[in-house]
Amino acid sequence: MPRTAGTSSGGREVELKLHATPGDLTQIAELDLVSAATIAGPGRKRQHTTYYDTPGLELARRGLALRVRREAGRQVQAVKTMGGGGAGDSAAIAIRREWEWEITGDGPDLATLRTGELATVVPADLLDQLGPVFSTDVQRATFQLRPHPQAEVELALDRGQISARSLDGGTTHAAISEVELELKNGRLADLFSLALAIHERVPLRLASRSKADLGLTLLTGRLPAAAPARPLGLTPFTTVAEAFRHIGRNGLSHLLDNEPAVLAGSDPEALREMAAAVRRLDAAFGLFKTVVTSARGKGLRTELRHLGAALETARTWERMHDRHIAPLMHDADSPRSLAAAVAGRRRVARVAALESLASPRWTGWMLAFGAWLEGGDWAEGGPFAVPMTELAPTLLAERLDRVARAAKVLSGKEGGENWRKLWRRTQRLRYAVDFCRAVFPPDRVRPLRTAVEDFRAVLKVAADADQAIGLLDDLAEETGPAARAELKPLRRKLDRVRAEARRDLVRSWTALRTAPQPFG
Repeated sequence: MPRTAGTSSGGREVELKLHATPGDLTQIAELDLVSAATIAGPGRKRQHTTYYDTPGLELARRGLALRVRREAGRQVQAVKTMGGGGAGDSAAIAIRREWEWEITGDGPDLATLRTGELATVVPADLLDQLGPVFSTDVQRATFQLRPHPQAEVELALDRGQISARSLDGGTTHAAISEVELELKNGRLADLFSLALAIHERVPLRLASRSKADLGLTLLTGRLPAAAPARPLGLTPFTTVAEAFRHIGRNGLSHLLDNEPAVLAGSDPEALREMAAAVRRLDAAFGLFKTVVTSARGKGLRTELRHLGAALETARTWERMHDRHIAPLMHDADSPRSLAAAVAGRRRVARVAALESLASPRWTGWMLAFGAWLEGGDWAEGGPFAVPMTELAPTLLAERLDRVARAAKVLSGKEGGENWRKLWRRTQRLRYAVDFCRAVFPPDRVRPLRTAVEDFRAVLKVAADADQAIGLLDDLAEETGPAARAELKPLRRKLDRVRAEARRDLVRSWTALRTAPQPFG
């Protein structure tokens, strides 16, 4: 996917960004695998780049970045699309539109923005309001690599800083220490595979935001926030291979979109979103497991579950605090000893989750999953070429059947793990309906979707109470007399909530079991 910049129609850049420590950038340049694959370079240059926008950041609101870069006596103006989530994005890989010109003068050449395609991209009434908003000063080393005969990648090692005017009139700075892999020729999998090979020798971290995104964060002081899963773009004509790949990309994007906020502790909802992203990816593996029969895929699923366990545990204790402890803390007889015990477990679980996310193993999994997903070795044979409309009925029927078998617990003759199995299978059915709903007419899939959501909502109350009871029972064994006395009333209340929800499940299960099927 080569990039052709500087034309009136614009071009595309396809790149993977990663963070490394400044010391590790030097090590990357000296790696044997880089030397063996280098066909040109290293090239070294200093780049001064100024980004322009209106006082209200209207270009950024439209997903655009306008910059003027000075290097080696040249001035180059570029307009780029920003951020992720576009139809062309492949999770960690950014696929952006780009228009580029060599100009004279230090400021932007507005005449180039008033003609051609950009006249419809950049509103004319904003041009006279443009001014510098932040800048970067970067020392860049570039290598042209040929990892294998069919691939060509530009490796750029950037070290420098971003500077922006802060709200109080001062200047704020942030360090830049990045690795950029830009695809000149080959497949998306080549970027992930090369990044993974480097990461196995020098630790890296995936970066989900461009320098323009980081500059805006520095300028506004806005902290990372939780992000819901991006909409799926499946259609009735999407093939099975395209569907699995798209769902996998969507799940990986969901993880990356929320990782900064979890690591920064800036939005508690981000942990919930990341735990949900792990479950959605696991559900995708489960939904397609009869066709994606890949030993490598099974290993990646096992590793995902292992790494995701720390996130799920941390989320469990967050939920315990938010739903069952915090509401009681305003009372005169609030359970302070119990709250302290829960807070302790909550802190330990959060530290474990952060350690998991910060580990090379986490980055390694994401790069390995991306390489496997984009490589497509799993997508061989007839089933992958057919449209999802042919396979979705079978996949959904299998999910429904698994829930029906687990729903035998509603007879009251089974308990314990069987209730938890019913909850897990219902969660996976809900994700399966979400994955597949676009391949059916909306009026046909709506009754099933509504019935699943209603059943899941009631079951969630029972499952949440059951989980909280289990946590309280664990605490009872390790806390002092005061905390044990305080947890008894809460446990009795949760017993009643769980029993009532389980009684209501019979009605909602009947509605789900008899709901019209989109494939019936």
